[in-house]
Amino acid sequence: ILAHELKAPIGAVESYLRLLEEGITDGKPETQERIVGRCLVRLDGMRKLIYDLLDLTRIESGQKKRELAKVDLVRVAQRVVETYGPTAGERGIEVFVQSDGNTVMQGDESELEIILNNLMSNAVKYNRDGGRVDLQIHEEPERLLLEVRDTGIGMTEEEVGRLFGEFVRIKNEKTSRIEGSGLGLSILRRLAHLNGGEVLVRSVPDEGTTFTVTLSRTGVAS
Repeated sequence: ILAHELKAPIGAVESYLRLLEEGITDGKPETQERIVGRCLVRLDGMRKLIYDLLDLTRIESGQKKRELAKVDLVRVAQRVVETYGPTAGERGIEVFVQSDGNTVMQGDESELEIILNNLMSNAVKYNRDGGRVDLQIHEEPERLLLEVRDTGIGMTEEEVGRLFGEFVRIKNEKTSRIEGSGLGLSILRRLAHLNGGEVLVRSVPDEGTTFTVTLSRTGVAS
C-alpha cells in the first residue's frame, strides 16, 4: 500500500521535472513557477505520509517515548488553531474555540498536539468555503471531552465505518481533489486509546461532521 501511495506523487514530480528539462515551458517564468509549485505540493504530501507512518510505527511498536506532564488542553488547541488559521481564512472558514471548567490534564503535549492537528486539519480540509469549525473542550470528573464540529461535506454511515483503517481515504466526487496520507485518523484513534480515551464520529452528508475525543485526566489507559 505504501509503495502504491508513493508511486503516484513520485511519478508526477518526475513528469514535471522532465518538462523543465526538455524546455517545453519555453522559458516562461510563470509556467516554470507553476510547475515548481506543483512539485512542492506533491513533495509535502510524501513528507507527511512518511512522518505519519513513522508516528504510527512508533506507537504500535511501543517505542514511542512518552513525556507526561501537566498540559492545558486549551493552550494546545489555541496553538493549533493559529497554525490552521491562514488556510481557513483563505476559504472564509471561521474557527471558534470554547471551553468550560479546568482543562488541565496529565499528558504528553506532543501527542495531544497531534490529536488536535488531525482534527483541525480534517475540519478545514473537508469543510465548505465560508463554513465554520467549532472546537469545544468540556471538563468531566475524570476526563476531558474534546469536540470538533464542522459544516463540511459530511459522510454516510458506511463511510464513517471505514474511517479509522490505515491508508483509508474516503473517495468520491466531493473529495477527489483533497490530499491526505490516509493515516491521520488511525493515528488519532491510537493516541486516544493511549491516553485512556476513545473517538466517536457523527456525520450527515452535506451538513457536516463532529469528532468527539475523550481523554483521561491521567493521560494513561486504565
